Amino acid sequence: MKEKAPGAWLTLQTSYYPAPVGSPLDLLSDSYMLLECAQGIVHLMRNALQLSPCVDARSLTLALKGVETLMEMSAGSTEAAHVRFEQIGDGWVTSH
Repeated sequence: MKEKAPGAWLTLQTSYYPAPVGSPLDLLSDSYMLLECAQGIVHLMRNALQLSPCVDARSLTLALKGVETLMEMSAGSTEAAHVRFEQIGDGWVTSH
């Protein structure tokens, strides 16, 4: 993966940013769902490799790249959630 642009959720050929709407809890929920998807792919790959160790190398590479992308998206979603939690906290502190 390319180095993420400042504030980006994910950078592939272009950069992706979390929508300005959405609560930090929604971002964390999305992060958890993305990790579950990555975990599902890994478990499926493990089972397939146990049944047949002869797997197309290109397909395996693409599947692992998909897992990496899902995990990077999850991390970006979690980072965005933390930023939004801090913004909420800063707003609460300055208003009291």
